[in-house]
Amino acid sequence: MKSEFLASLGLTEEQIRQIQQQAGADTQAARDSEKSKYESQIAQYQGQVTDLQGQLTQRDTDLTGLQTQLAAAQADAGKLTEAQQQLTSLQNSYEKDKKAWETKTAQQKREYAIRARAAELKFSSASAKRAFIHDAVKASTIKLDGDDLLNYGEFVTQYKEADPGAFIQEQAAKAPEPAADPQPQPTIVLPGKSTPPKKKMSLSEMMKAKNANPNLRIDWD
Repeated sequence: MKSEFLASLGLTEEQIRQIQQQAGADTQAARDSEKSKYESQIAQYQGQVTDLQGQLTQRDTDLTGLQTQLAAAQADAGKLTEAQQQLTSLQNSYEKDKKAWETKTAQQKREYAIRARAAELKFSSASAKRAFIHDAVKASTIKLDGDDLLNYGEFVTQYKEADPGAFIQEQAAKAPEPAADPQPQPTIVLPGKSTPPKKKMSLSEMMKAKNANPNLRIDWD
């Protein structure tokens, strides 16, 4: 909050200082809370990835064991059929888990990219930022291509038009005020300088002036 604005409300310097300190503390607390939430989500996602990787490792172990059983059951048709069925079931389960893991990993990478780009925007509040990220993650038009978010710019433009209050509005620069008219310069009369001599009237001008004012004293010098 700018001190000029607060001062225009009639607040004292001490009140302005206290308000700015509290605003700074609230902003830092909001940032710390947001950071803690992201770190918690990252830890959760990392746990999910670790769990899926463990499942894939177990599938590999199971496949190796079944292949050993198949090799040992070559002489027993009944055991061979059973081992082949187990292998087919395990392979199907393996492919399903693999696709689920790849899908979840891609979704997480896309969400991380959206959060990173959202951090570049100036939101009016923390709740406005959360709502934007939620809507962006749900938007099917935003695609992740490598490290690029396709259609993200268009989404932001449309979002700003639909909900301009979610963002801090940039104030246009004020036009410079016109320069004040220069003050008229005073006439300086130096000491010892006489005033300019009066212009001498012609005889006809003197007669006209005397007729207009009989009490007029005419200087013939």
